[in-house]
Order: sequence, then structure tokens, then C-alpha cells
Amino acid sequence: SGPLLLTANHQNSLMDPVMVGLAARRPVRFLAKAPLFQIPVFGNLLHALGMMPAYRRSDDPSQTHRNLESLGVAAERLRAGEAVGIFPEGKSHDAARVEQVKSGAARIAVQAVREGATNLKLVPIGINYRRKEQFRSAVWLRVGEPIDVNAWLANHAGDDRQAVRDLTAEIDRRLKELVV
Repeated sequence: SGPLLLTANHQNSLMDPVMVGLAARRPVRFLAKAPLFQIPVFGNLLHALGMMPAYRRSDDPSQTHRNLESLGVAAERLRAGEAVGIFPEGKSHDAARVEQVKSGAARIAVQAVREGATNLKLVPIGINYRRKEQFRSAVWLRVGEPIDVNAWLANHAGDDRQAVRDLTAEIDRRLKELVV
């Protein structure tokens, strides 16, 4: 219960949100790439499920300014005590390793706490497929130790930019420990 930010690697675009949701055992509102919201019927379903669009430079560079709005919505949901999921690599990929972690998860966490979220926990999750390309492959989820974001920020003496950089590096480090 309470505000929860779930971060996971992203090797399988369709199954990864399902796996994270199963691990959370509660509803999780994910950020998903904005073009998915333009697909007839599917986009409406994403909105109905409370998903939030992420505007990636690789999809449409002219729309990336809209990410501030999406990050704000995610922070608002955390303040309301909900669970939010994000794949901080910013893309799904075939590599059996963690790609470069972007700052979005850390930015959401810092904003949520600065705007009143209390007891926010950030939980890294490593999603490991035995054979991703195989239908019904075995999957192993490794759930990492939670990060108390409020305590994290208290140790950064109000320097939010440095806190975001350090938290991004910590998410990267922890995900790499959890992915085989």
C-alpha cells in the first residue's frame, strides 16, 4: 500500500507490464510510448486503464516538451498513493542486459516527494526471460530492495538536480544487479 514507483528493464514490450503488475499485486499505472495511444481502440483502452503517454524523442522530437505534463501526472498519482510503473531505459529491446537508464523515473520520484508524497518507495525489478523469443518462455522476476525516496532526498540537502542524477545512477546499478 502507499505510493510505489516500480522500475524494470524492458525486453518484451507486451509481457513486461503484465509481469510487473503481477509482481505488484495491485493496480499499476504505466507510462507507455505516446504512439500507442494513437492506435484505434488500443489507445482508448490504455487511457481507460489509467496509462500515461511518454513522448520520446525517437518517436517525435517536436512532442518531447509534453513529457513534463506526463511526469507531473505520474507524480500526482504517487501523491495519491497509487502505484506507477516505468521502464527507465525508455524503450524495449532484445538485449539480455540493461540499456542506458534515463532520468524519467528519478524525476518523477523527486517531483512527487517535493509536492507532498510521503513514504514513497521506488522498487527496481529485473525481468529475466529464459528464451524471450520463445512463446511461453519461463520468466524470472527479481524484485530489488526498495529505495525510500523521502530519505534519499533528505540526504541531498535540497539539491534536486544532483538527487536526480544520483537516483538515476542508483536505479541503473540496482537494475543491473537484478538482470541476469
